[in-house]
Amino acid sequence: MTFEEIQKTIQEMLAIQRELQNSQLRLQEESQRQREESQRQREESQRQREESQRQREDINLLLQGIGQLMEVSNRHEKRIEQLIGYNITGESERLDLQQEINNLKRRVQRLENPDN
Repeated sequence: MTFEEIQKTIQEMLAIQRELQNSQLRLQEESQRQREESQRQREESQRQREESQRQREDINLLLQGIGQLMEVSNRHEKRIEQLIGYNITGESERLDLQQEINNLKRRVQRLENPDN
């Protein structure tokens, strides 16, 4: 083998070695990008789980608030029904009293004016 053939073979081997090193470097960079993307996705997934948990807690609080408001609403409704009942009863009693007052007025008038 001549010096030029040896030199050409070494140059070809060096070119192949450079190509291998460049390929390894590209693979390492791609691997690093994939690891970073995977980490970003894990962080995003964790953030979404935390947000979902906060939303579930908010929903539970809202449901508790709705339950409390329904209880208050039911108490108010019962109170209104009682007041309506008292009002109807009171109105009836007022009518009875008004009738009694009118009867008494007529009696007084008859007593004051026995001629009529």
